[in-house]
Amino acid sequence: MSEARIEGAYAPVSEPSPWWLRGLAIFMALMAIFFAFNALMTAVTPMLISEFTDMEWEEVEAYPEDGSDEEKEEWEEGKTAWEDMQDYLDDFTEFMGPIALHNALLAIIGLASAVLLWTNREAGIKAVGAWIAVNFAGGVWMMWKMSEIGFTPVDDYGPEAGGTAIPDLVDQISMVAGVSQIVFCNGMLIAILILVASKSKPETSYDIPSGFRDS
Repeated sequence: MSEARIEGAYAPVSEPSPWWLRGLAIFMALMAIFFAFNALMTAVTPMLISEFTDMEWEEVEAYPEDGSDEEKEEWEEGKTAWEDMQDYLDDFTEFMGPIALHNALLAIIGLASAVLLWTNREAGIKAVGAWIAVNFAGGVWMMWKMSEIGFTPVDDYGPEAGGTAIPDLVDQISMVAGVSQIVFCNGMLIAILILVASKSKPETSYDIPSGFRDS
C-alpha cells in the first residue's frame, strides 16, 4: 500500500553566512547609539543657547553716554546685530524640538532593526528599509526648514559688502550640498541593504519531483 505525498519544488541548497545580517545588525546598533546621543544633545542645545544669549544688549555692552557720535553709532549697530542674532537663534531653537524627535525615532527604529536582523531576516530587512525612509524624509524636511530659517545668521552684509548676495549664495550652496549628501548617503544605504538581502537569502534549487512517491 503506497501513500501519496506532495513535495515542494524549491529545495534549499546551502545556508548563507549569518554575518551578512549580523554585520548589518551591528551597524544599525551603532547608528541607534549615535542618533540617541544626537537626540540628547539636540534637546539640551536650546537650554545652552538660552543660557548665553537670553539678555539685552545693554547687559552685554553699556551705552556710551559720554562717548563720541561714532562710538554711539557703533553701539547702535551692535545692538541691531545682537537683536538679529537673537531672532535667528529663537527660530533655530524652535527647530531643535522636531530634530530631537526625529533623532529619537531613528534611534528606536535602529535598535529594533538591529534586534530583528539578528533574529528574523524578513522583519529585520523591512525595519532597515523603514529606517532609511525615515532618515531620508526627515533629512529633506530639515534641509527645507533650514533654508527658510537661513544657514547663516546674517542675511544682509550691507551695500559695501554685497548686501544679500553673499548670504543668498551661501544658502543656495548649503541647500544643494545638503540635499546631495542626503541622497548619496541614503542611496548607499539602500545599496547595502539590497546587497545584504541578496547575500543572506538561502540558495534554493528548482526541482519538480514526482507528485507521488512510495513512503
